Amino acid sequence: MEHPLAPPIDFPLEEVKRRIKSVQSVSGIFIESALKLQKDLKTFSFSTGIEERDQIHKADEMMGKFIVEYLRQNFPSDSILSEDHYKHEGNNSFRWVLDPIDGSMNFVRGIPLYCVSIGLEHRESPVAGVVFAPGLSTKYSAILSQGAFKNGLRIDVSNTESLARAMLVPSFPTNRKEILNEVISDITAFISCGRSMRRTGSFVLDTCWVAEGLLDGIWEKGVKLWDTAASSVILMEAGGKLTDFNGKHFFPVIPR
Repeated sequence: MEHPLAPPIDFPLEEVKRRIKSVQSVSGIFIESALKLQKDLKTFSFSTGIEERDQIHKADEMMGKFIVEYLRQNFPSDSILSEDHYKHEGNNSFRWVLDPIDGSMNFVRGIPLYCVSIGLEHRESPVAGVVFAPGLSTKYSAILSQGAFKNGLRIDVSNTESLARAMLVPSFPTNRKEILNEVISDITAFISCGRSMRRTGSFVLDTCWVAEGLLDGIWEKGVKLWDTAASSVILMEAGGKLTDFNGKHFFPVIPR
């Protein structure tokens, strides 16, 4: 199946390729680190929500440290922004945007549905992304205008055209108790028009599953830059779109 690739933008392709190839070359180390960290955390039992959140933050920070150390050592002039609050200002036009563990509640409970997301921007525009799903032995990658790949094989979004036949991913925000009626209304609308719903607990993994055609669409509220820096490139290169609720191209921002 052929899909149009994302529209080209002006960026140094060879420099981007070099960076992505470098990250992919150590994917085994990142994956092994994630699996070991998850195994170690499974020895903990959580009696309170606070204890669970503490372990989630700890896991994010520890996994983030592995990635940041590698990037700082190999690309010292690049900026880095991570979901775990780490920030490094470089002196060139490249910025890495990281979500060390997306699906962190799954991670600390031993569920394999989580991702390590590494996005690359040039002049604040996403140009490439690598996503590892260690528990599923899966790697996704994409560079603008170069296609999207899963474990080295080209992927494309599904050819489902009818919403009635679509398998969708619903939004289930962390602050749902505050907007319960809104959440119920959204889910009710999709139940009435879609074929079925699935949700992994990882926005990045859900998006990659849309990119490879396992799922047909996803809607999510409160999306942050590190949620989409890598996954948006993978989705667009697979023939998908990332939009706001009005159908316009979505540009995530850094939370204040």
